[in-house]
Amino acid sequence: MSSKSEDSSVNTFGIRGFPAKCVCGLESTIYTSNTKKNPGRPFFRCPTKRDDHLFKWVEEAVLEEVEDAIPKIGCIESEFYNAKAEAEAMKAAIRELKAEVMITKVEVRRFKLILKLCLGIICLIMLVCLVMIMFGKAKAKRNVISY
Repeated sequence: MSSKSEDSSVNTFGIRGFPAKCVCGLESTIYTSNTKKNPGRPFFRCPTKRDDHLFKWVEEAVLEEVEDAIPKIGCIESEFYNAKAEAEAMKAAIRELKAEVMITKVEVRRFKLILKLCLGIICLIMLVCLVMIMFGKAKAKRNVISY
């Protein structure tokens, strides 16, 4: 490996995070360094192994992935808390609506009872009127007969 490859900023071509492909189009491969300066250190490299192709240390890629993920995590966390607050608001609205439904059911029962009472009173009044009419006609017939 050349000394150029050991420099952390060489040949990443502005690719952040894990490089999938080299600029030449070949998929990047992970190798392990065997140099005295970086023994056992993993890196991404173009399979052509040319100095002017992709080279990137794995820990650099991991760091970039983490740096790019942190704002996304913050955004997701914010969305989560917003959704949680919205769910709590909806639960409160549901509790309110259930209470309103219970009150409405009681009112409906009361109105049904009042309606039945009114219907009973109307029937009673009609019965009384009918009896009065019948007795009135019977009395009128008796009066006609008695003359």
